[in-house]
Amino acid sequence: MFIKGKGFYLALPLLVVVLAKMLHPILYVFLIFYFIFLYLKHFKILLSVSLLLSFLLFLFFYLPQPLNQNEISGKVVSKDDQSIVVKRGYHKVKVYGEFKNISLFDNISLIGKPYNFHQIQNDYAFNYQYYLYSLNIFDTLQLEKIKSNQHQDHLYHYLEKRIKTSSKVKSLLSLFILGTKDEQMKEYYQKLTQLSIVHLFALSGMHLTILQKWLMNFLKFFFSKKGQKCISLILIGVYMFSIPYNISYLRAYLMLFLPMIFGKWLNQLDIFSFLTVGMLMYNPYLVYNLSFIFSYLIYFFILLLQNQKAGKYYLFLGSIPIIISIQHVLPVFSFLIGILLMPYIEIIYKSMLYYLLLGKYVLPFLSLEYELLLKMIAFIYDFSFTLPFSQPTLFFIGVYYYLYLKGIYKLNVNRKVTQEVCLLLSVLLAFYFYPYYNMKGQVVMIDVGQGDCFFIQQPYARGNVLIDTGGLQKSDLATSRLIPYLQSQGVFYLDAVFISHEDYDHCGALTSLKEHFKVKKVIYDFKKKTIGDLVFKNLALDKYYTNSNDRSSIIYVTINHLNYLFTGDISKEVESDLYQTYHHLDVDVLKVAHHGSSSSSSDDLFKMIDPKVALISVGKNNRYRHPSYLTLNRLEAYGVKIYRSDLQGMVKIVYYGGKNYVMTSSGF
Repeated sequence: MFIKGKGFYLALPLLVVVLAKMLHPILYVFLIFYFIFLYLKHFKILLSVSLLLSFLLFLFFYLPQPLNQNEISGKVVSKDDQSIVVKRGYHKVKVYGEFKNISLFDNISLIGKPYNFHQIQNDYAFNYQYYLYSLNIFDTLQLEKIKSNQHQDHLYHYLEKRIKTSSKVKSLLSLFILGTKDEQMKEYYQKLTQLSIVHLFALSGMHLTILQKWLMNFLKFFFSKKGQKCISLILIGVYMFSIPYNISYLRAYLMLFLPMIFGKWLNQLDIFSFLTVGMLMYNPYLVYNLSFIFSYLIYFFILLLQNQKAGKYYLFLGSIPIIISIQHVLPVFSFLIGILLMPYIEIIYKSMLYYLLLGKYVLPFLSLEYELLLKMIAFIYDFSFTLPFSQPTLFFIGVYYYLYLKGIYKLNVNRKVTQEVCLLLSVLLAFYFYPYYNMKGQVVMIDVGQGDCFFIQQPYARGNVLIDTGGLQKSDLATSRLIPYLQSQGVFYLDAVFISHEDYDHCGALTSLKEHFKVKKVIYDFKKKTIGDLVFKNLALDKYYTNSNDRSSIIYVTINHLNYLFTGDISKEVESDLYQTYHHLDVDVLKVAHHGSSSSSSDDLFKMIDPKVALISVGKNNRYRHPSYLTLNRLEAYGVKIYRSDLQGMVKIVYYGGKNYVMTSSGF
């Protein structure tokens, strides 16, 4: 048939249109080259159909919109300690509050008010808003009142009761049978993620294949081979839609189910191509979901390598850019660990299936297997070895996957791929050393909410410095914001952390930072420090101040011909004393004192300095109402360009050669 074997060619331009709409219009350039390729290959019908479908998708592309309703009713499809997710047809709504007597799959009606959360605006930060959108959650509410709740008996509740046990193995049963993580499993999950073997523990195609074989072993006594396959898929389908939504598991199931229906007209690659495009047209925000990207990209490589004996070894190389994009480290032996653990995971998973049937009789064996698994993970984690990487650049990703796909082509025409593998490892090695030959430096105001944190990175890895760390009472800034950003920049240790003063919003994250990251030294009080090519001076005053804010270090440093003044939380009194002492300072960039409070940024300060740029690190909608309109007006009156973290997020002054460029999270 005409379309069989050509579905990929039809789906590819549709995928590009979606990506161009969601990510960047520059991707349309690829379409031009693709259509030229089809024309030169004389695929006239394919070219015509591709052009038509691409044009129609371009015209009628639709982004889902929020409901913007305060009163909702629907089915509870997800629940944790702080919130529930209510499904209303296509849309889902996340509602924050207390839901002690609510169970999954209950029908609920409630009233809430809009719940707005502050989206972190740091480069490469996790975008929680887009993550929710990728799960079809387009509205968030704060619970005000539950109008009604009707409990619904469901297969999920039967499974939940079936796996209920006082044994520690319950955590693993919940993970493998229900696809949910409790508090105990979350700790191990973090280790599994760092080891890059988390895919063995998240319900996926591997588990579905094991489950289908297990079911077919029982069904073979009653049905033919075809009947076994059909009934097992029906049973798995009922089970899959009875547990919380799982992207990877859904993809795996559909790739078993759809070939039974369309196998006569489409091959597996065709079906997968249309499935991918269909999923993205259903919800375009899936392009921001890492589980979707990892699952679908790796399965694409599996299809391309399915007839190759060396495919499973070559497959690991295809996952490397994704792993280092997520973790910024590459566990060197993760592939070997995965191969060694996979048979054991299969044994444990089958034991759990038998536990569902036989109950307590299987529990001693399952408990023993679980304890052994925990010891294996602990042993592997203690002796694991990782290589640090910065955030992959588009150039690196493009070159890497060009060589990788070239290798797949050679494998499929029975040619050796030694050259491609060597080139891939060479590109990887070159990128590993990228921070050491990176010619640009930067001064970064990191978005830490209501607090201060400035990062200075010198070219060629000559020195990495933090001035203050920020600090939030309800969140660990070090692990959630600082360390991920530092790692994304290829920074895996800090030469120094300067603490201006000991207010929590300036140093609260320091303890966690030192626990989870290498910090060579912490500097509280100093006169002059040289780090790399930079000389940091503390403009100390010969006077004691009773207020801790006024005892802030006043740090003066010249970076690439620009003079920076970091003023901590000093008040007008200190600014006046500073003016009386120094009279004049050449300052190009001012870190505005005390988050723009009216107690600082006095006229005396501007008699002494004439900055071009002002940086205000401040939390959005903070209770102190910083920055003060008086401070903002004064800065504007002196002709200073203002950059605020609450409005513009992360602000960077990037320097290269003799040039300096100010960049915000939205660009220049």
